[in-house]
Amino acid sequence: MDKAVRARQIYLAMQFASTSLPDEQAAQVPAVFPGWDAAEAYAAGDRVQYGERLYKCLQAHTAQADWAPDTTPSLWAVIDIAHAGTAEDPIPAARNMEYKAGRYYLDPAEGRVYLCSRDTGIPVAYLPHELVGQYF
Repeated sequence: MDKAVRARQIYLAMQFASTSLPDEQAAQVPAVFPGWDAAEAYAAGDRVQYGERLYKCLQAHTAQADWAPDTTPSLWAVIDIAHAGTAEDPIPAARNMEYKAGRYYLDPAEGRVYLCSRDTGIPVAYLPHELVGQYF
């Protein structure tokens, strides 16, 4: 069998198997998930890779070019379980992330670490430096 064909089969098998992974494990292997597609129909719970991150669909929809996972907090949430959320291992913050009280987040825009003072309860479209005084 051709090596390229075999590699494609293995990749498709990994994508199929990845659907049963819990978020904690899925967040460790975002490359196994299909990339976000601007013309795809998504169901709640579907997971996609966008950039270097894994996102989970919050409500069923058919994507549009301006509904990318990093810009639509009502449709997508970042899955990041790989970091402890401590001052030594802060969670890399991203738009459309739900912030949890007591955890530390690394703001990519400033390179600073922020401590979350209260849960957002939902994914929000803002980075920590934009929420100082409200959640940080």
